[in-house]
Amino acid sequence: MNLKERIVEDYFKKSRLPEYKKTLQIAKDQGYQMVGVLDFARLVKTGGLKGKKIYINRHDIDTSPKVAAEMFAIERGIFGETGSASYYFRETTIDIQLIHELDAYGYETGYHYEELATYAKKYKLRSREEILVEINKVGKVFLSDLERFRKTTGSKSLSIASHGDFINTKFDIQSYEIVRIPEIREKAMIEVEAYDEDINCFIQERYADQNLLSSFADVVVDAFEREIPVVMTLTHPRNWKVDVWSNTKENISRLIQGIEYCI
Repeated sequence: MNLKERIVEDYFKKSRLPEYKKTLQIAKDQGYQMVGVLDFARLVKTGGLKGKKIYINRHDIDTSPKVAAEMFAIERGIFGETGSASYYFRETTIDIQLIHELDAYGYETGYHYEELATYAKKYKLRSREEILVEINKVGKVFLSDLERFRKTTGSKSLSIASHGDFINTKFDIQSYEIVRIPEIREKAMIEVEAYDEDINCFIQERYADQNLLSSFADVVVDAFEREIPVVMTLTHPRNWKVDVWSNTKENISRLIQGIEYCI
């Protein structure tokens, strides 16, 4: 996405929430069960997928819990208490009231962690190999941060999802490498990481809003109308409605982090 497109997306686009509502309504009309990542992992474990049409609805709250709350309201309005979704919050996007509301309604909340990239930027690690040498230290930081997240928010965080950063792209290494360490995984006391292959291998089609943007609704609706047995979507609030303050705050933060890392 070039600079002009980024400016339009962050500050001038029309709300896409009506399209989101349309997408969910068609999923329901087509007989899909909307679940979160943890619910899906449990269905896989118990052999509960047979004969069902499953829609896994995952939200990464990179910015704007305010828009996330509007998406939650749409989901409640369409699926009521028969549906669920996963909402993963970064340390910078914690909204305790929203997390409590999601948990109380039976939805899933979890930690959207980014310690690998944060550590690499802090200590200015310059290669994948340098990062891997430090992976156990990163794991200890992650465990401490996860514990603090749980205590601060009250979220059980039985499932978690890694957050992407320019560091991850630059060195082709994702934060989920942390929980591939058996000791770290055990101490984290999670049931599933959103990128675990033993659940992702059951997903027939998956769609991420940052890749589709304005075409998201049409593409996902097409999958529902083709009755694909297991469909997963990954959405981010900033791609659905403008939140000027949240987007500006995130853009400035990313710019500063990039400059500091390069100095």
